[in-house]
Amino acid sequence: MKLQTTLVAALVLGLAAPAFAQDGFRVGIQAGSMKTTGEAASFAYTQQTSGPIQSVNGHNFDQATQSPLSLDLAWVKGDDEWSLTFFTTKKKTSQTLMDPANGVFLAVFPFSLADAGLTGSRELKATIIDLNWKHTLIKGDTGSFAFSAGLRSSQVSDERTYQQLDAGGAPNNTNIHMKGKGAGFGLTAGLHGRMNFNERFWMTTGFTAAMLNNTNKTDDYTLSGSGPSATFSNDDVHQSLLQTDAYLRFNMNFVKSFNGYLGYEVRNFGTDNGKIKNAYTDLGLPTTSGFGLAGFTLGVSYTF
Repeated sequence: MKLQTTLVAALVLGLAAPAFAQDGFRVGIQAGSMKTTGEAASFAYTQQTSGPIQSVNGHNFDQATQSPLSLDLAWVKGDDEWSLTFFTTKKKTSQTLMDPANGVFLAVFPFSLADAGLTGSRELKATIIDLNWKHTLIKGDTGSFAFSAGLRSSQVSDERTYQQLDAGGAPNNTNIHMKGKGAGFGLTAGLHGRMNFNERFWMTTGFTAAMLNNTNKTDDYTLSGSGPSATFSNDDVHQSLLQTDAYLRFNMNFVKSFNGYLGYEVRNFGTDNGKIKNAYTDLGLPTTSGFGLAGFTLGVSYTF
């Protein structure tokens, strides 16, 4: 009930500014409930009930729901808007799989790491900083059309831990830790539209593409407990990376200077953003990757 009351209050306090953007400084905050999208992360393999041992069933980490947060600071003057936006999300999920009869494999056979069970965790992080200029090209009573250009700094990471379990569910000595981190910087460009229903209610939509010079940062990929411990790492890998953002928002205004929206947003950080490949992945072990988000957002702001 408290969550429903908070959402209703946020909507009533101010969902986006009347008519067109108000001149002045704007501060805003956005929260979301968004599903993880992108390449599924491999967790474990179990042997099929018949056929050769190489024939296995794959199991993946759940695509978790995340709660990203975005902070916005902007200056609006006439048809131009300069903004600084900070976006961040972090989510850790855990999973355990037991199959004492057939064994649980950390990788596809013949890599010989099989036991009665496996427990693991996956932590996803993303931090995006955007510096943008938006200019309204066309506007009228029914709506407006604008374009934007800017700079983006991006950091995305995918960190995994795995530990084998014995038949009683207790950890044995086999552990793996891996982390892939992508860091990029580049240019953004976007198109944005607005349709007015009346002075108190309208809809906005937009699409932004970012072309980044991304670096997959070297990090540890460690195996311990199964023979000699070892740590592998790669040289930094540079690549051109495309990220995209799209949104659809329904806006309303009840109180002067209070702004906000309720919408749906899709973000793609790049499926290879944090991917690091090394000797273990050649043997069939899981690899790190990138991810995206899709889900509902709620934002409120104040212009002064």
